[in-house]
Amino acid sequence: MREAFLEWVSTYPSDRAAGSKTKLGTRSYQAIMKAVPAALMAHIEYRQRFVPTGSTGSGNWTDISWVGVRDSLLSATTQDFYYITYLLSADGERLVLSMQQGCKLLSDEIGKSGAMVELQRRAALLRARAPKAMGRLTVDPIDLGTKKSHRLGPLYEAGHVFGRSYRVDALPSEYELVDDFRDAMAAHVQIVANGGFAAIEDIVETSAAEGLNETSLPYVKRFALHRVAERNAAHSKAAKDHYPDICMGCDTDMRAVYGDAAKRMLDAHHLTSIASLPENKDVSFTLKDFALLCPNCHRMIHRLVDSSDLKALRSLVKK
Repeated sequence: MREAFLEWVSTYPSDRAAGSKTKLGTRSYQAIMKAVPAALMAHIEYRQRFVPTGSTGSGNWTDISWVGVRDSLLSATTQDFYYITYLLSADGERLVLSMQQGCKLLSDEIGKSGAMVELQRRAALLRARAPKAMGRLTVDPIDLGTKKSHRLGPLYEAGHVFGRSYRVDALPSEYELVDDFRDAMAAHVQIVANGGFAAIEDIVETSAAEGLNETSLPYVKRFALHRVAERNAAHSKAAKDHYPDICMGCDTDMRAVYGDAAKRMLDAHHLTSIASLPENKDVSFTLKDFALLCPNCHRMIHRLVDSSDLKALRSLVKK
């Protein structure tokens, strides 16, 4: 990890200054897009869930290059939700490990100043749901070396939740870097399990609307995590591509009833039992963990004692 970081931070400032339009052949591009992501993935426990990604800018070289680990359970993009990332400050002096929030979609919707306020509000909520002890990681503000007028720097600083800044001329040992990264990833997993930046009232209201009988907060949070897996577009699409448009609860062939308009209309239901979900742990989302259900059957299965019991749901259907 340390060697990959050194390659990145030692070559990016000069590559950016040179302004080469052919990024692919530069050492810093190779480090950001290949070496650093590979180094991070070597220390990730849930490799099916997390996806490494990086950026040197969509066109010209960006002032703040970054490499992050996107949580596919939450989103298919780093433009929303939150994720663990490393950012190289604009002056090239600091490498910042940070839980960052996606800011582009929010900024496009409500403007930069409004987005900064909302990012800070969410950051405070995410910190409250983080582990009490995170090793050497802190919630101290970060400095990315940009002016307030910079397009992205202030948004990144506002969206920072926790992390650690390293001087590039004094990077710590491999052991310390790996330890910090693992602590950050563990904190991320716990924050997701605790509801992320959703308000507790919203989590409880959602569970109640789904007919969940259990009201204890830990159980309700696990239900919210279960629903995150169901509502992830990538997971839903994979299940709908794999299975026919026939409800696995009541056997209704949606296309036979509604025609082609019903293609992929069924809900993807996550079959892992809510009660079996351990707090602060990963959630499986392989195809075998999903069933396609019509809206009625989907709501009904969430009212069962065991929401993974497809057989019990089918037994309730009056043929």
